[in-house]
Amino acid sequence: MAKHQARSQGFVLIAALLLLFLLSGVAVGVMMLTNSEIRIGGNDKESNMAYYGAESGMEKITSDLAALYQQKQAPSSADIQALVNFPPDSSMVGATTYSPIETITYPTGALTTTPKIISSGPNQGLTAFLTRMDVTVNALRPSGAAATITRGVEVAEIPVFQFGVFSDSDLSYFAGPYFSFAGRVHTNGNLFPTPGSNLVFGAKITVVGEIVRDFMSNGLPVGGSYNGNVYAPSVANACDPAIQAGTTPNYSNPPEVNCVAFTRAMESWVNPVGPGLPPGGASSTSPNWINTTAPTTFSHNVINGRSDGVKKLVLPFVQPGVGQIEIIRRPQAGELATSALGSSRLYNQANIRVLLADVCACAQPLSNLHPPPYDAEDVILTPASAAPTAALLAQFGGNAVAYANPALPDANWVTPTTDGAAGTPFPLITGAIRVEYLNAAGNWIGVTNQWLGLGIGRGLMPPTAPGPGGAAAAVNQNAILRLQEFADTNGDGTADRIAPGTGTSWYPINFYDPREGGVRDTALAGSQCNINGIMNAVEIDAGNLKNWLSGATPGSGNLVSTGNVNGYLLYFSDRRGMLPNPRAAIPNTQNGEFGFEDVVNVAASATGLPNGVDGGVAEAGEDVDGNGVLDTWGAANVGVGFRIGVATAGYPYVAVNCLTVGRANRVTGARHVLRLIDGALGNLPLPLGATGLNGGGFTVASENPVYVLGDYNSNTAAGAWVDANHAAAGILADAVTLLSNPVASVSTGTAGWNDEKDMANPTTMTNRNSTTTSYRVAIAAGKNLTFPNPTGANSNDWGTDGGVHNFLRYIEDWSGQTLWYEGSIVSLYTSQYATGTFKCCGTVYSPPARNYSFDNLFLNPADLPPGTPRFTDIVNLTYRQDFTPN
Repeated sequence: MAKHQARSQGFVLIAALLLLFLLSGVAVGVMMLTNSEIRIGGNDKESNMAYYGAESGMEKITSDLAALYQQKQAPSSADIQALVNFPPDSSMVGATTYSPIETITYPTGALTTTPKIISSGPNQGLTAFLTRMDVTVNALRPSGAAATITRGVEVAEIPVFQFGVFSDSDLSYFAGPYFSFAGRVHTNGNLFPTPGSNLVFGAKITVVGEIVRDFMSNGLPVGGSYNGNVYAPSVANACDPAIQAGTTPNYSNPPEVNCVAFTRAMESWVNPVGPGLPPGGASSTSPNWINTTAPTTFSHNVINGRSDGVKKLVLPFVQPGVGQIEIIRRPQAGELATSALGSSRLYNQANIRVLLADVCACAQPLSNLHPPPYDAEDVILTPASAAPTAALLAQFGGNAVAYANPALPDANWVTPTTDGAAGTPFPLITGAIRVEYLNAAGNWIGVTNQWLGLGIGRGLMPPTAPGPGGAAAAVNQNAILRLQEFADTNGDGTADRIAPGTGTSWYPINFYDPREGGVRDTALAGSQCNINGIMNAVEIDAGNLKNWLSGATPGSGNLVSTGNVNGYLLYFSDRRGMLPNPRAAIPNTQNGEFGFEDVVNVAASATGLPNGVDGGVAEAGEDVDGNGVLDTWGAANVGVGFRIGVATAGYPYVAVNCLTVGRANRVTGARHVLRLIDGALGNLPLPLGATGLNGGGFTVASENPVYVLGDYNSNTAAGAWVDANHAAAGILADAVTLLSNPVASVSTGTAGWNDEKDMANPTTMTNRNSTTTSYRVAIAAGKNLTFPNPTGANSNDWGTDGGVHNFLRYIEDWSGQTLWYEGSIVSLYTSQYATGTFKCCGTVYSPPARNYSFDNLFLNPADLPPGTPRFTDIVNLTYRQDFTPN
């Protein structure tokens, strides 16, 4: 028994030892597993930290790349490579280092920009100037874990005239008759397709904001005359063919199955939206938009920011306080031409400049013209101190100021000394002028006296052909600049003073713009007009400019360099009458704006009398320069030239007799404009040896409003755009107004634009009878701000900017006439010189039959007008990542 017990105790001991051994093994295994897990977990953490570090570096360098292209239109390879020297701060990414350093390589081996079609993103399908690069980021952790990320990037510089219609702000379509305009449509704001009849979009539509079909941009609900059908393509360009054929089909039953009706139920937003309107709230989003309309119904051919990430497109220099309008303005004092803003200014891109300004009573009288030094090509037209005589005042009814010097012939110009000393007075015209061109060596050469030597006058009618066959009364036949016309003192349509060498034989070239002159769409009696609408024009004779550039007219024209812009880019600025802006970036300097915004005045009266004071609170639709206050300082001198009296100084809606006072006297305020004449088919300048579109083109840029008189780069008689000899033409300005072909005779003409008829009954619309006219030119300009339509307004349109169909402005009775337009419609900013609100259709204009179409030739970058601005968009194409564990 005892022996058996001893044996049992031995077994228990052995079993205990075995169990202890097993438990020890398990413990060791658990410890080994735990250590492995800890090590693996650490590896995963380090790998993740390396990845996040690489991702952080990639986002940083991509952001820096985008910022670089926002600062420079065309960065160099050195600019781009410098970005790799600025990885994220290591303290922000957990002691991650970037070794080797970030790299940017080019698939072609060098920085190359070529015109190609954008391959992805919201702008897919547009032809742009593409730069391809691969960005690589290597992130290294202290543990040895590493991650490498490579991203393929496509930088697209998109020419603005690649779009049929582009708008930096809300975009409206509400034409009464059928309206179509082929080409891509983009808006950085909201889209309001609320037509009166059928509206057809011919290509892809990209909207940053919302698409609203139930309300107009001024907050009014759609109905009645704004209840038309809207059609858009579900397949690229599906709605194009019928439009491009020049027809106006009835799309109530569209012949193309992929040209789909865009119903109200398909909108992305169901309440009013826009400046000055109450926000709709979250419930305003349409439930049909994201899941049905954008991706399914239109196959992503109609998209917005919420559905497809559509982004704003802006010019490279745009930043807080610096808007896109700066592209048409003169540089600020001390600004470098090579800076981000300076390199984008058309002033610096031009190869011809025409500059006018007042002569100031300061140490440098020509400082408003350009910085010193000055030379003999800085010509003073007359000093500001020139005074009228009692006899001259009596000649114009005793209530007008007329600057004239009978002894001074029109070609007798006085040049200043090097210190800018004033010269002899010149009749009716004040200020100073400089004309200059860029030569092949990159130097600016003054030719003011050369141009003025060709004369500055014309008869009562603007010429419509260059050279001897063009100028009425055979006066100044080769003149490029026209500043004055023969006097018709009794307004009977016949010049009664035609002695070119006598100062009293001349009148300034003045006309009346009822959109600028009237605060409401109401008429004044007889020949009365508001002084705000009396515009003084400098005319540029395109045909004679072409002759000078080609050498047909003797001079230096054949020395103008065209290599920088593939053609001619003429920059124009007339700052005469412009007052210093107390709120400019550089205070009390001229910056290109009028300075009078008191133009809406809903709260003042039914007639819209200005209701604010300078520095007060602007109403919705008034703060055109976006400085947050109501500016009225610019109107202080508008009435000086018309002797309206001190009591009304600064009030621009005083009425005078347009025919006797407005026509004959100097415009003293910032009411100076450029008018393009003699620009019919074949008359626009082209580089030497060029014979058509591919040889280059002609662009005019101006910080002033531009008026285009008559056929421009086209021929009405040709019809349907049979314009074999047209140029690639562009206009970029504060605002652009189209005037019909001038009447054949002042005294007998019944149809067509005429300054004298315009001023005889300035607010009688039917007195301004148009005639069918055609224009083939890309236009970038400003429009008005929108504001809520007030109770009691006499038009449902008031408060809108006029819509796409009125972006090209009219001031004639176009009833029964056709306006042919082919080009690109681009709204880049708000007009700050031409501040009058959109009005229709009692005194300002009656619409034409609009035969509008996008110029498909602009889809080829080689056919774009000189100086075409470019937006920049960066698209990520490819993505690859590699890991190295520690």
